[in-house]
Amino acid sequence: MTNEPLGPAFDTSTLIRPTQRKFVCCWMEDASTRTLLLPQVWTELTHGAGMTSTFRSADAWQRLAAQPDSPFRWAEWSDDLEEAALDLRGLFTQACFPRRTAEQIPYHSDAIIVSQALALGTDLLVTSDINSMDHYEINLIVEQRLGRNAGFVVTLDDAIQKAYPGGDAGQALLTLALSTIAPAPDQRWPVDVAHRQLGSLREAMVGATLRQTAARLETRWEQCPDLAETLQHAQAQAAQSRALEVERIRAQWHLAGGQETTAK
Repeated sequence: MTNEPLGPAFDTSTLIRPTQRKFVCCWMEDASTRTLLLPQVWTELTHGAGMTSTFRSADAWQRLAAQPDSPFRWAEWSDDLEEAALDLRGLFTQACFPRRTAEQIPYHSDAIIVSQALALGTDLLVTSDINSMDHYEINLIVEQRLGRNAGFVVTLDDAIQKAYPGGDAGQALLTLALSTIAPAPDQRWPVDVAHRQLGSLREAMVGATLRQTAARLETRWEQCPDLAETLQHAQAQAAQSRALEVERIRAQWHLAGGQETTAK
């Protein structure tokens, strides 16, 4: 993309799980940008973070990097940025990362991710448990020591609400969510079936600490002026989405990998 804006960065927990990954990739696509990958996040994704299958976590991500027209954008990194990120980690207190000692923070993966986003000059959207990374404490330090506005580290749930407020934007949020679970445009998608599938998506979102988003999707469904038309729009949007096309390719890789494992 020419003159592509630098979108927010995401933590590893967001991008390693299909529900959040598909949603944020489609969200960024809707905003005419690609999903930003920080160096530390990429390292974790390609070394099996949080997944039981080596193929799903490492090999599929590596193969995705070779895909043309990728929905992902790898952060351009340099020695200067690396040094800046290390210096920034020196500002973090133990209150920022309560489960780590002060000596561990400079080498802690969450701290590295936060410092890389800060050095790059973009916001960081996270799904992390506040017990392991207190974004309120981090934002206070960023505001007081670096003069940046509060809200540098934001929960993904809050960021989605800000990006899709009420009215037409609320309807766009529903359509976007439905696109991530939509069948091909030539397939029938009855309203009752779509509602059940949306319910499953909402349950997955609640499990991923996207409780506000899950609740809003149900209220937007109830207030939708034309459900049949909205489902058609979601199917068309899904068919045009490069991000979802890549997810379908990834699913084929996973299936092939599983079959290879079974054959052995």
